[in-house]
Amino acid sequence: MSTQQHAPEHMPEHMPEHTPRRYTSAALTSGVVVAATCFVVALLAEIAGTEPGAGEMTDLRAVLDGLLTFTPWAWATLGVYAVVVTPVVGLVVTAWEYSSVGERRTMGLAIAVFAVLATSAVVAVLR
Repeated sequence: MSTQQHAPEHMPEHMPEHTPRRYTSAALTSGVVVAATCFVVALLAEIAGTEPGAGEMTDLRAVLDGLLTFTPWAWATLGVYAVVVTPVVGLVVTAWEYSSVGERRTMGLAIAVFAVLATSAVVAVLR
């Protein structure tokens, strides 16, 4: 009995034997877990009666100070950061995974979507 996996006979030669997705899946799952954890901490801090706090999401010093004092606003902000960053990290990891098996088309698509996201972010910031 062999432990090697073989590509089906109908699979084109340029396709990898398996679809690389282990690290992409791990990146996306990790992002969701981090975001959910931050939101749960924010909720628990709110239930515990901690001062909710408020501030600008772009004031990283205020966010850091709020995280250290368990301010619900800061923990929710960190969760939002995780939600925003997760797809970007997922695209970068996807491009890397597919490039590692020579699948240029899928790698290129991931890079193109990343470029659209980056352009949208720049336009949003400049407006």
